[in-house]
Amino acid sequence: MRKAFVRRFVEITSEHYQKHIATLSKDIDGFCYDGYLWDCLHDNKMWEKECRMEDAAAFLRDKKNVFFMWDLFSKERLSGKRFSSEYPKAAVISIEGSLLSQIIVEEWNNEHDAWTSGFQCQGLWLPEDIYCFDESVSWYAIFTHEGWDGWTNPELDEDVYIRVCFLNT
Repeated sequence: MRKAFVRRFVEITSEHYQKHIATLSKDIDGFCYDGYLWDCLHDNKMWEKECRMEDAAAFLRDKKNVFFMWDLFSKERLSGKRFSSEYPKAAVISIEGSLLSQIIVEEWNNEHDAWTSGFQCQGLWLPEDIYCFDESVSWYAIFTHEGWDGWTNPELDEDVYIRVCFLNT
């Protein structure tokens, strides 16, 4: 399923892909890359597929069986505080869309609330960047760790942080 997602949605001939994803490096837990697949999406150079986290999560709610995966990073980079680091890095997990949608939003909000209070959130399951799709590999909803805040967008209040997501339906 990982290969099908990459074949369908990722521009594997791009310079960025070749330098940061196709080039694997050996780490303590196997081979990894240092880029993000979402940086190499077809037809997304200017983030044309960007959407709000709420919109991507709402899209997932109606899906029965959803696959999700994350980038092939070292477990150290995925952060040991996340339960997903217990899975093989190349794992693709199947879950009901409504449940995944709920977990994504709850974890993001919990982590954001902890961060704004000066704490580190514990007990998280999902990596910060996840790629969601189904067996048809005809759509995706991607949740990234990137966001918009008062520094990147001066129109926003200083305590606002909007998660960057991508949706291709």
